[in-house]
Amino acid sequence: MNEGEHTIITKIPRERLNQIASRKLAALAIPVRLGSDRETLEGELAFAGLRHPATGQAIAKARFAVEGHDRLRFLDPPLAALAPVSFFDAERAAALELQVAGALQKRAAALQGISARLRALRLDSAVEPERLAVRAVVRATTHAFEILGEPEGVRVSRVAPVGGTPYEVDPSFPRLRLEDYPSLIDLETFLVHSLDSMRRRAEPEPRPAPAAAPSAPAPRAFEPMPPPRNSVTVKALEAAFGGDAVLAPSAPVELFAEFEHGGTRYRFAAARESGTTFRGRLIGPRGDVWSDRFDLASFPGIRQVVGAVLVAGGAAPGEIPAAADPGTAHLVPRPGEVWVMRVVVEQASDDEVRYVGTDADGRPYGAARVLKRADFEAVFTQDRGSWKLLVTVEQLQGDSAIYRQLDRQRQPVGSPRRMPTAILQANFVPEAADY
Repeated sequence: MNEGEHTIITKIPRERLNQIASRKLAALAIPVRLGSDRETLEGELAFAGLRHPATGQAIAKARFAVEGHDRLRFLDPPLAALAPVSFFDAERAAALELQVAGALQKRAAALQGISARLRALRLDSAVEPERLAVRAVVRATTHAFEILGEPEGVRVSRVAPVGGTPYEVDPSFPRLRLEDYPSLIDLETFLVHSLDSMRRRAEPEPRPAPAAAPSAPAPRAFEPMPPPRNSVTVKALEAAFGGDAVLAPSAPVELFAEFEHGGTRYRFAAARESGTTFRGRLIGPRGDVWSDRFDLASFPGIRQVVGAVLVAGGAAPGEIPAAADPGTAHLVPRPGEVWVMRVVVEQASDDEVRYVGTDADGRPYGAARVLKRADFEAVFTQDRGSWKLLVTVEQLQGDSAIYRQLDRQRQPVGSPRRMPTAILQANFVPEAADY
């Protein structure tokens, strides 16, 4: 631009854009009219041979609105799931139909890729015909999460508490990167720990309470959560069998109770090791808040332990009190460290291996997975009668760890992956502490 010249930027009036669009659509024999807002051009497009990519059913017609002077945005499902389609370069209406068919096929191919990633996590999925999205459900102990996969990303769309009222999750909740979750239990753990964040986005902001007179600060309380529907409680067992019934000496026993403190959910879990000795854990969003062995004779009670850790221990919501978490400094991942997760092989044949992961205490949990035997033996290493997976921590980024798997020769395999640090701490232990 020469000195003295000026660029004049003007906004084209809506009437002029509509005039250009109307003329082109009239040339394609597609009638349009002004919508109820008296500004937007609307019409209906008829198709000769368009079919739904998932059901194969014919799509005879669809309403549309004009965007700008050259694009159609469809208003009826399933085409409403598509991005706006350009019509200005089409010479005939048939060419525009081919363009819509191409957009449908491109979306269908993207949905197939999402379905494959969900199957890798052992999730059943299906294409929702109306929304042209892949739908799957992650079922946790207390909640079910509806997952919708679209070319734009994978998101949590709906949460259904067991025995409660389902609610929609606001689209602003961050989309999921399925590659960040090596297994279904990793994804399930992340979703459960994100419940508060989903609920805050889904529910309207509460109105501010009227100002009250200053008073002494009340201690932070914790609230027990109701047991899941159809669960077997200790009270129900006692009512059915009486308080003098005896557990078999070698029978495994595992129980849990959930609490909420300061808007954060915690789970107390206890597993029988032998006789009257149990291993107890209090688990929060970042992993174990407290963990220790105890004998039934000296155990003060679940509420007393939870209260001592969360309230008397002075823990802020979602934080681990130093006094309640002794000796866990070595469980903070550092770049260059090798971490270990042990797995239990449930069934093995010449062709494949069925196995289940274990938590940091070595107890099996989560859904079982199946790998081809060659793939399993290429990654997992046998050690002291069990199998383990080795990963090396490459770097830490915020609340996530960037890691790579190691093969049986301790060489990195595959590309770097991302995992929330809390999940790494809950499922792996440093190799130096693996004994």
